[in-house]
Amino acid sequence: MEQNQQSQPPVFNPQQPVQQPAPQYQPRVSATPMMDPVEAVKTCLKKCIDFTGRARRSEYWWFVLFTVIVSSAFSFGGGFLPFLSYVGLGCSLLLTIPQLSALTRRLHDTGRSGWWVLIYGLVVLAVYGAFIALLYPIMDQLTGEGDDMMMAGIIADAFMDSPVAASVMIFGSLLLLILWIVTLVFSVIDSNWGENKYGPSPKYK
Repeated sequence: MEQNQQSQPPVFNPQQPVQQPAPQYQPRVSATPMMDPVEAVKTCLKKCIDFTGRARRSEYWWFVLFTVIVSSAFSFGGGFLPFLSYVGLGCSLLLTIPQLSALTRRLHDTGRSGWWVLIYGLVVLAVYGAFIALLYPIMDQLTGEGDDMMMAGIIADAFMDSPVAASVMIFGSLLLLILWIVTLVFSVIDSNWGENKYGPSPKYK
């Protein structure tokens, strides 16, 4: 039996060239050295009312350490010379604005808004006002003689007599704790390596 053999056409499978992805060239980024303590304190004091721009972690935290040392030194000295306590209180009040501006720039450095600082400050004022409203009417009783249980009863009566101020103080303190944790976490995050809407990075070049 004859088998009809039909010739098969040659198969042509050209290999398609594989398209390689275009190389992504990233700019070379290098971190500048950490800011030293003296430079950080000078910068924060110089920018005491500057709530714009950015501040790296070393600038902010060196200044925080500086304010803690100043407050602690005057508090310790106030035990020996009472007038130093008033001097320390005045220094703490003078350093409040530089602290807030430094924190604002630190949040900007991580891409966060400085409005967190304003909210934090407003809550502090609300809690402080409620504290004054509660304790000022009974200040004479608290400074008088009496044991701890009596003092606790006087404070409890003040809370019962001013429920609005007591509520503001309690819930404001809880909110203040939450905001403090949030701003603390934001302030320890590393700088954005590139430029953001608040300006160029003070750390990465």
